[in-house]
Amino acid sequence: MGFANVAEVADAMVSGRTHFCSIRKVPSQATTARWWADLSMASGNPAPNYYAAAPLTAKTLDDFDGIFHGDDKSPATKHLTALGLMTPTANMVGEYVLCDYLLYYPFIDGDESAAQPMVNTVTLPRYTDGEGLQVMAVALTPTTGSGTFTFDYVDQDGNPQTSPTQRCATAANIATIVTSAPATTGANGPFLKLATGSSGVRSITSATFAVANGGLIALVIVKPLVTLAVREISTMAEVTSLVMRPGAPRIYDGAYLGLIMRCTGTIAAGLLTGYATFAWSDD
Repeated sequence: MGFANVAEVADAMVSGRTHFCSIRKVPSQATTARWWADLSMASGNPAPNYYAAAPLTAKTLDDFDGIFHGDDKSPATKHLTALGLMTPTANMVGEYVLCDYLLYYPFIDGDESAAQPMVNTVTLPRYTDGEGLQVMAVALTPTTGSGTFTFDYVDQDGNPQTSPTQRCATAANIATIVTSAPATTGANGPFLKLATGSSGVRSITSATFAVANGGLIALVIVKPLVTLAVREISTMAEVTSLVMRPGAPRIYDGAYLGLIMRCTGTIAAGLLTGYATFAWSDD
């Protein structure tokens, strides 16, 4: 099943087995230069995601609520063929990552010093072995900052692990990835540090704050799919699969697609527009 070669991708496009969607995000959240932000929480198209669910309980997101890639195509396989982004906002110039959001654990209390156990009533809907999956810590309310925490998880081989210490920076606003400040010693960009030997995460079992960070966060398990750099305002940045990058990332039925970005200043009242195109096999 799926595409065997480039010619089959071209045939899908000629045959009309394609889908186009537009993207328009208008964030209201204030952010700090060089930090990462989760644009799934921003207003616009698609509608904002608030990670609103039972505290500490694993939850999935509906694919129709994310960047829309069309209806289910199984047994055919669907792939991203192009992604384009443009902004007139100087503070939204920067690096973007398109992710498939698999599971999230909301309302982890940054002031609670005891271990906070997670309730895993659902499991990974895709990438079920956890290989290549990453975790990000997203602020659901403003934080006071300077906290540290670890989280326990099940790795790609099914083994229980405890993460290294994760370091939060100064106060962060809603939608900020709290461990992503570049000037903080021990910070690790948008994704949390995993234990030595771990190459993925199947589930999260608990989180423990050794130093209070204030506020509430969500731990979100994602699969990074494509990176793209918007280098100047009002100029479209594009990635075309196979032509500009090897391969075409598979988009599974049910995938919730969203963007994270590293901003150059506050993205409040900014604007991001763009598009994504997809094609599927004839199997």
